[in-house]
Amino acid sequence: MQKVLRFHFSVLSRPKLHIYDKGGKHTPSGIRATIHGGTSFSGIYMGGMLGNIGSELIFPHNHQYNYEDHVRELKTTSGPGQNWLLHDMNYDNKEMIEWTMKNSNVVVNLLGPRKHLKNRKDFEWINITVPKRIAEACAKNPGVIRLIHFSACGANPHAESLDLQTKYIGEQEVLNAFPNATIFRPSVMVGDNDDFAYHWQVQKKYFHNFNIVPDNCQAKRQPIFVQDVAQAMLNALKMPETIGQTYELGGPHVYTLLECYEMFHNIVQRPPKLAHIDKQLLLKIAQYIPNWKYFNIDYILKHGDDMIVQQGSKTIDDLCVRPLSLTQALQNIFWDIQARYGGSSELYER
Repeated sequence: MQKVLRFHFSVLSRPKLHIYDKGGKHTPSGIRATIHGGTSFSGIYMGGMLGNIGSELIFPHNHQYNYEDHVRELKTTSGPGQNWLLHDMNYDNKEMIEWTMKNSNVVVNLLGPRKHLKNRKDFEWINITVPKRIAEACAKNPGVIRLIHFSACGANPHAESLDLQTKYIGEQEVLNAFPNATIFRPSVMVGDNDDFAYHWQVQKKYFHNFNIVPDNCQAKRQPIFVQDVAQAMLNALKMPETIGQTYELGGPHVYTLLECYEMFHNIVQRPPKLAHIDKQLLLKIAQYIPNWKYFNIDYILKHGDDMIVQQGSKTIDDLCVRPLSLTQALQNIFWDIQARYGGSSELYER
């Protein structure tokens, strides 16, 4: 017990992170960040927020080549010579994890499950085992001052979704290993190539202008623009009082899924087309076919769950960010549809 207490005390007494953010990409900010999960949808936004103030960035990834589109775009997040792409990352190798943050003072964990996962063992590995190893590596490295761990709004040990169940357990493991960690629980994030608005667009393309839904779409969502989340992350690094805290990040308004679908269709000037299919039937179908990013078991299970900021939680307001509404965010990501088709997209036939 004495060893544990000394360990926690040494972590909590780490020095304050000093950040200079008044310059540009070529002015050192004082941040040297290792970003795990940089090839995810939100990775380029989080990297860009830190890179634009002159931070040095390290992106470990498990892709073989750095010239893949979703890997090489990370080179644009900071100035030349200020970021490194580490390919063939192996999260089963603890020494490799420690090596990626050897000279870093900030670590960001954006890792999450790929959409093809079906069994609990795989979810536990990416949501519990790997975050725990990252947090233990941070605790072992005296130079790491801050760890930002991304979980999800709705994380709950009793959730139906395996992703939300294991994300909650992963949060606890991270805080046990590194009490200085700051936990972010974002609601559905909206941005280019996201898993919400873009997901809706692609489903319509592949299902003859229909969206597959397993219920009456009354579950609640609190969408937040991904750049607002990135700003919240930077602000959290500047604010020592965020150490050891958990923040639920949501936009300014709560909508039902049906209202979100109607809002999407208003922008492209087409009536909603929803294909209501029994949830149990969809789950059976999903069990016997390969999970697809735009139709998978976790999407079906999460569809009926509310993903909103819980009352009494610390929120994005506590991080001094005023988030965009969903309507404003959609204007930023649907502009290409409007510009190309003027509301008469071939993707949305009458």
